[in-house]
Amino acid sequence: MTPPVVTSRPCAEPDPARRDGALLWWSLLGLLPQALGYAIAHKMQHAGWVTPLFPATVLWCAVSYLLATRWLHQGAHLPPREQGGFLLVVITVAFLLTPLGFALLQAPYSRGAVLMAYMLALAWLLCGHALWGTRRTLHLAYVDADLPYVLRQMLRPQEQGDDRLRLTSWVAGLPARKQRVAVDGVVLDRLADPDPQRQQWISELKLQRIPLYSAEAAAEMLSGRKITGTLGEQDLWQLTNYPAYDIAKRMLDLGLTLITMPLWVPLCMATGLAVKFDSPGPMLYSQQRMGRHGRSFRIWKLRSMRHEPASHTVQFAKQQDDRITSVGRFIRRTRLDELPQLWNVLRGEMSLIGPRPEQAEFAHHFAAAMPAYPYRHLVRPGLTGWAQVQHGYTDSAEQTAIKLSYDLYYVTHCSMALDLLIAYKTVRTVLTGFGAR
Repeated sequence: MTPPVVTSRPCAEPDPARRDGALLWWSLLGLLPQALGYAIAHKMQHAGWVTPLFPATVLWCAVSYLLATRWLHQGAHLPPREQGGFLLVVITVAFLLTPLGFALLQAPYSRGAVLMAYMLALAWLLCGHALWGTRRTLHLAYVDADLPYVLRQMLRPQEQGDDRLRLTSWVAGLPARKQRVAVDGVVLDRLADPDPQRQQWISELKLQRIPLYSAEAAAEMLSGRKITGTLGEQDLWQLTNYPAYDIAKRMLDLGLTLITMPLWVPLCMATGLAVKFDSPGPMLYSQQRMGRHGRSFRIWKLRSMRHEPASHTVQFAKQQDDRITSVGRFIRRTRLDELPQLWNVLRGEMSLIGPRPEQAEFAHHFAAAMPAYPYRHLVRPGLTGWAQVQHGYTDSAEQTAIKLSYDLYYVTHCSMALDLLIAYKTVRTVLTGFGAR
């Protein structure tokens, strides 16, 4: 395992708090280009090029812009490598919702005005991202000598390369203004023995607006997952849900599932017929899965394996599993076998996005082996989730532990913004077949 690079260099980069503040101000100042677009639209109206509807629509698009900036703020916790794609997704979705808003209000609008406002917002925020948000290497200082080793133990090899993390030894007790390195923060051992001098030094760092991180928090920022082996009792209190988000997400699940029913029901039936013609046996099969708050429910899927007598032994699907039929391999790669689970979404047993529901037998086994495992049942399971788009399918207890760390990250940070990113990455996953078995 390659250790992180330890370097020292002159202070040449902006303070991270100042950079984050600059991104926030840049987002707010983005209302100025929207105002400029409104002024241009008025000039176009006076010139007779557009109708009065055009500038009015541009003005209302400020709401979409504010929604996009709100989502960007919600996604501030994401690993740096996710920020660029996340920015593009939230801006696009926010402005795609604009026609829906006008439709609900039964108000006319100009599609050209929406497009102009979208292009202005996209150009402005991408410029801000290019100026302040493209640094993907997390540069941290440390005091405790064993922290580089602790971080290496928490991170997987692909999460700690030189392009992800750089560690610099910080001279404990030396004032921050006299340090000769520019860092994104200082990482500390949260289990270190209390020391008055250490506490005074930490207070000075806070006054200097230098972010302080535990090793666990630094590992989470780099990997986009919770470090499950270090979860303590205090972490349980952080895994809370927000009623407004739960209600909004449930309404969105119902709305999208019902609206798309004319599409997915015939597709499900056609795929089921292909399954029947391909191999003998039923087109559907079901399993008991563990749902929200530990309640079990019956999940439905299109059969993708040979029909065999019921067995009480549960097992993972393996890579190149010989039980999978020819049609089954296609529908698993394209995720068409999951379509019947939209019925579970309608019943409220699942959501469109959330941790994948595990077989009840596996769930009980994993809960006994991994004390943090039941935390993933604080939210509804989903058709797709953060673990699926980041890690793919698991076929062992070791991979399940990694998958759990992604699920707990989602439970901790779940929001509409993160759901949007997962939806985008799911589409990309379906197109590439990532993680299929």
